[in-house]
Formats: sequence, structure tokens, C-alpha cells
Amino acid sequence: MLSPMSPFRVLAGAVPLCILSQRRAVSSRVRPARYGTQAQGHSPCEHMNKVRFIAHSEDLPNKSCHSCWIIDRATLAYMPFTLQNNTCIMLPATYIMRVPPFSERGGMTVKLTAFVLAFLLLSGAAHAIDWPSEPRDSAQPIGNSWGEFQDYGGWPYQHPGIDIMGSPFQAIYAVAPGYVKAVLTTSAELHWRVAVGDSMGADECDGWLYAHLERFSITVDEGDWVSEGELLGYLVSWPVADFHHLHFAKIRHSGLTWTPDWAFIRNPLVELSNVDDFDAPIFLETAIGGMLAFCQNETATYFYDTDSLYGDVDIIARVYDMIGHPSWRCTPYRLDYLIKSDTLTSDTLLSFLFEGDLFWDVNTLVIYKDDHVLDTKGDYSDRDYYMILTNSDGDSVAEMSDADYCWHTGEMPNDDYTVVVKASDVYGNVTYDSVTVRTANCFTFDGTITTSDSHPDSSGAEVSISAFGLIDSSNSSGAFHIDDVSAGTYSVNFSRLGYKSRDTLVSFFAPVILNVVLDPASYVLGDADGSGEIDIDDAVSLIAYIFSGGPAPTPYVSGDADSSGDIDIDDVVYLINYIFGGGPPPAG
Repeated sequence: MLSPMSPFRVLAGAVPLCILSQRRAVSSRVRPARYGTQAQGHSPCEHMNKVRFIAHSEDLPNKSCHSCWIIDRATLAYMPFTLQNNTCIMLPATYIMRVPPFSERGGMTVKLTAFVLAFLLLSGAAHAIDWPSEPRDSAQPIGNSWGEFQDYGGWPYQHPGIDIMGSPFQAIYAVAPGYVKAVLTTSAELHWRVAVGDSMGADECDGWLYAHLERFSITVDEGDWVSEGELLGYLVSWPVADFHHLHFAKIRHSGLTWTPDWAFIRNPLVELSNVDDFDAPIFLETAIGGMLAFCQNETATYFYDTDSLYGDVDIIARVYDMIGHPSWRCTPYRLDYLIKSDTLTSDTLLSFLFEGDLFWDVNTLVIYKDDHVLDTKGDYSDRDYYMILTNSDGDSVAEMSDADYCWHTGEMPNDDYTVVVKASDVYGNVTYDSVTVRTANCFTFDGTITTSDSHPDSSGAEVSISAFGLIDSSNSSGAFHIDDVSAGTYSVNFSRLGYKSRDTLVSFFAPVILNVVLDPASYVLGDADGSGEIDIDDAVSLIAYIFSGGPAPTPYVSGDADSSGDIDIDDVVYLINYIFGGGPPPAG
């Protein structure tokens, strides 16, 4: 959204017709001509560039003034402005001026122009930048990539930038205009650097970092304004043969001057122009065999037999990329994976995207596996990257909590699964790799089987999983237990003599506890011995149960001849009266 801004200085001079930027005009019929450069050390209001654009004569009507807009490209703040003939306007390089078309279109012309200009500014905010070293319009080889594993004998970390390979004392140029926020070293003579922010004040802003410059070659001081393409200094000679390089990063900080605790916010490869990398990333066989390695989540317990994965599993790929250099291995820009079987396919899951915010000094071992089995290395002599694909919550920022993520194999049926991994570079080159594994999760199954008529003896019920032929009988309290149920969803049968059997689908993706109640099957009330007839044997059976500990009626409710809710001597009397005395029959 555009917002008003304060006026700019207007100076006497020629008539500028259209100022869009120092490099490009809106109309192809307008030819740019640049005047002068900014001297260092002046006050902020003097940090101006004078730019003149000359139009063909037919574009310039005979008018004494023209309406225009002055725009801040960083904030999209704007100010309406009237341009007088025989005047010239001086603008900081972050500002532009737009003169509407000269054809007579009334008030609609200004509104349309403002809309088109806002679109141009927004779409141009992520335009490609030239490279900071010559040739500036051509891709340079990369020696270290954004987020790459580094360990030079201390604690491992992620490389907070890209290393653009060069030669000793090679000239380095600003890729964007801005204010010099820092000229400092972080570690002796090899680590002098310049940071250029895109805002003059103390508020937080973005900037570019140029590191490993020869100290006495640096041409700018803190507070200076620099133009795009301005010389900043020359590369220092690096003590490692063939690794002379510019450490280059997009950063963010606050303050009139910056200390080196800035945030690393964006991979420069995303913004650099004219790339020509045609080589896709490369997968290698892991140290334990196979193109992917599998271990129990966040442990060094590896599955050497991938036919029996179980539990929570991490998936690890050994992969690298070459970015325009024949020797130096870097990490891929992006990794994704999916898991599929003949019947199931997961969503494509993002593992890592080395593009945005980089917490370079923490969380390194969330991304990279580094133990005695899979030993990630990143130094001048050996580079080997084992990347934990499953340690991600699906966004592009690596956090400690991402280590909790994994492949929950127990949440899927035991089956053959193909893990497909895609490695991409920033230029769109892609490599796929895949490995087929089998899961073998087994879980316990516990529970109870009771009856709705409260049978006092719960033993004798059966639970069976026919898919595996697993059977157990309940004890007197109705409890059962089955070991080693393979992960999946199966039909389970619960049965007991005198009761209706029950079939239930049960999913075994974790230990299962299930309590089941069976209802009585069809029965004749008073038929205590289950013979199908009511006779003296039923009375004898009840007497044996009540007084001698004989078996209870099955179903239990069948012995409640008087329907009182209890089985006692009254039910015996009731049956004898019915059988021999002509009393009423048992009835519910």
C-alpha cells in the first residue's frame, strides 16, 4: 500500500522526464543518461544521485509543468509532485520518480499510473542482482553453500553465506546501493568485511555482507553511501591453495553501525543473475550400504536389515551438489521425500530448503547426522554430507524441535514401502533416488471379555485374530493377552458359549487395550443346564450351583427363573412349582 512521504529537495537544472531507477526507464522510448557520483563522508541529505533522462521530442508536449509521483522503493511511500520546466530533481538512489503518460486521459491517468508503478516496484523487489566480482553478468563458481556443514576442529556449524571463488586481490563490487554499516574483522587479517545496509537510520534493515577483503584495499568507511557497482575492495589471499573466495550473504541488523552479530536471512544464490549450473545433485551409497540409511529416531542404532524396520525411524541421505566448481562439494539447495506402498502414498514432505533465515550456530545436528557410523565432514580436505530427511516439520527453518519428527512406521501397516527422495539445486536441476524397505512392527493386545448379564465366572471366552491364527482364552476375571500382533488393521473375533460372538476391526499401530462385553445368545428362561428343555435337571443344576459350587448357568440369566435379578433358592422353588405344582412358567 502506498503512503504519503515528506517532500524532496528541488534544484535548478535540466528537465528530467522520467526517473525510474539508475539502470532502467519505464518506457523504451526514454534514454537514460547518468550524471555524477556521491562523494563519501557527506551528511545523509547530501547522499544523492543526479539522474537525467532524455526523451524523443515527440514525447514532450509544450507544457510548463507536469504532474508526477516520487516513490521510496523500500517502503512504497509516495508524494505527488509537480515538475516545472527548467528544473532538476536530486534523489537518493533508493527513490524514483514516475511521470504519467502525456496523453490527455484526465484523472484516471494518475490512478492507473500509481497502480502500475506499485506493481512494478513490488515485482521488481526480488529482481536478480549482478555478481559482486567480475564478470558481474556471469555465474561464478561456488566453494561453500548456504547452510553447508562445516567443522574445522571445533564445533560443527552451518555455513552462513556462500563462498564465491576468485583469485587473490580480485576486485569486489557492491551489488546494491546502500549505506556502509560495518567495516571490521571477526578474526585477524583474513576476515575483514564490509556490510552495506539499505537504510541510513538505526532501524532494522537488510543488507549485504562482503567478507575476506584485504584490509588496506577496502575503499569505504562506516557511514558512506555506496552505489550499485561501486568498488568495495579486493580479495585477501587465502592460505588454502585454490580457495581464494568472497564470503557473501544477505543479512539483517539494526543500528547506525553494525556489530557482527547480524542475522543471516537469505541465500544469495536465490537472487544472483545469469546462472548457468546444469549439474544436478548427486546421491552416494551410505557407509552402511544402500542409497539411504535408516536408524531409530535420534540414535546411532541403525537398521542394517531394511526388511524389518520398526518403531520411530530416521531416514538419512548421503548427497552433495557441485555449483560451478569441479572440486568443492556443497549441500543441495532443497531436499524432499515421500513414502509409498501399493496401497498408501504419503504427501511429498519438505526436508530442508536452504533459502531463508539461517540459525547457523545452532541446530546443525538436527540437519546432519554425525556419529561414529555416519560421519558428516566439512573442511578443506574432506566433505561428506549425511542429511536427516525426517528431521523437519515441513518449513524451511531448522529448529531443535524438528529432531522429534521421524517416520512413525508403527502407524502404517507392515508392508513394503518405497522411500523416494528428490534433491534440487537453486537452478532447477533435480535428482531422484529411492529405496524399498519393509516394516515389521509388532504390538501387544490386552483386554477383558465380560458379559452383559454379569456372569460371575468370566473364564472361557476366546479372542482370535484369524489373519495370524492368534488365539487366547480369558481367565476368571475375563482378562486376555496376545503378543506380537503385526502392525495393521484386522478383524478380531470374541466368543463364549451361550453368548453372541462379536467381530470387531482393530488397528494395531501401537499396543492395544480393548474391553468387550458380550450379550446372551437366544435362551429359554429357566433352562439352567442349557439342554433346551425345562425339567427337574434344571432345578438340580441350580441347587448344585447355589450350594455345591457347581457351574453357573450359561448364559447366566437363564437360571433366573423368577426374574428377580438374582439366582438363589427362590429360583429352584419356582421351577419345582412349575414342573410339579402347575405353577406359572418362567417368564421375563
